[in-house]
Amino acid sequence: MDRSFIKKYGTLLLLAAGAGIIFQLPYIRETFYVPIQNAMNLSNAQMGMLSSGYATVATISYFIGGAIADKFSARKLLTFSFLATGVLGLWFSTFPGFTISRIIFVLMGVSTIITYWSACIKATRMLGTEEEQGRLFGLQEGLRGILNALLVFVMTAVFAHYTNAVAGAAAAIRVCSITVIIIGILNFIFIEDTKKEENTASALEVTKGLFKMLLIPRVWLLVGIIFTAYSVYGLIGYITTYAQQFYGLTATTAATLGGVRYLLQGLGGIAGGFLADKLHSRIKVIIGGCVGLILSFGAYILLPGKASSLTAVIVNFFIGLIFIYAVRSQYFAVHDDAKIPIHLSGRVSGIASALGYMPDMFMYTLVGSWMDSYGRTGYNMTWVYAMAAAALCIVLTFILSKVVKNGEKIDA
Repeated sequence: MDRSFIKKYGTLLLLAAGAGIIFQLPYIRETFYVPIQNAMNLSNAQMGMLSSGYATVATISYFIGGAIADKFSARKLLTFSFLATGVLGLWFSTFPGFTISRIIFVLMGVSTIITYWSACIKATRMLGTEEEQGRLFGLQEGLRGILNALLVFVMTAVFAHYTNAVAGAAAAIRVCSITVIIIGILNFIFIEDTKKEENTASALEVTKGLFKMLLIPRVWLLVGIIFTAYSVYGLIGYITTYAQQFYGLTATTAATLGGVRYLLQGLGGIAGGFLADKLHSRIKVIIGGCVGLILSFGAYILLPGKASSLTAVIVNFFIGLIFIYAVRSQYFAVHDDAKIPIHLSGRVSGIASALGYMPDMFMYTLVGSWMDSYGRTGYNMTWVYAMAAAALCIVLTFILSKVVKNGEKIDA
């Protein structure tokens, strides 16, 4: 087998492993919520504050990370991110108390975003030609899900080995942290450095370039595509809760569906990537996926609220997951369709991430209030929200295709 092929896809495998696993630590409370809560005697509000501290710093960090990714070597940034996050994870596994834990989660907002996210996107783009971008990002998304699933299964096995839940959670967190550190070492060994000529701009020039990006219409279209698609991605997570409340889905089956979700991330991401390259268009995959999502969410409104409809709800859930992961695999790959130069990739992905992931700041509170106030009607309102977001994503993607056809180039 060709050595360049092995090097390219071996590097992609490493990037995919990191892209999923590094975020297990700041979101570890989702897997071991009760043991962590009991270990430090935290209230639900305090557990929420750990999350909000991370999310707030992460939102700011996307902007800064974009500029840093264009200024420094992707290899060094990725290595630092994994090593720092792994050490923070080991520290958190000692359950040091609320105040220290808040500091740890804030620092993870730096190590997983400022020095990692945009650098990871840039490193992925650098692996291939324009024609390969859909495949590369699709494979990264798919492999990310599969490798994430494997780690979660290992962590669950470690946790189950202990009779004491707190001790089991601490051991599982240590396993995750050590895995993250190992990936950091492998990044240093195998990821190629950014070419030196890309790093010649001063920090002031890079910062000016960051704000200059905000004046470019297609950058705002990229922001809108991520904002709308990410909204749909967030809302699809409510379907298992909906099925438990109105269709008789058991908690055990709901947990099993959570594991299946990672596997479907692999299927949807990889299929979306190869389809994008087959069609020679990431834009068509996003539009087609969003059409499928509109139909999928619409089906929840039409299905009768009877236990006999549970199978249809689950099948529709699986179909929707394949569509959303296909879309998600391409909403950074589409930067290549938008003719974003590689040397500006960090800045643009930083801006797109910071603004595109902002639904986290308001959406869950909004739809949660609908569900509390209106019951099943509140869920239907949520499905309509998702359909509207998917429809708007189609419109924005179509507009982007028209803007790009005008042939204007981005210079900065």
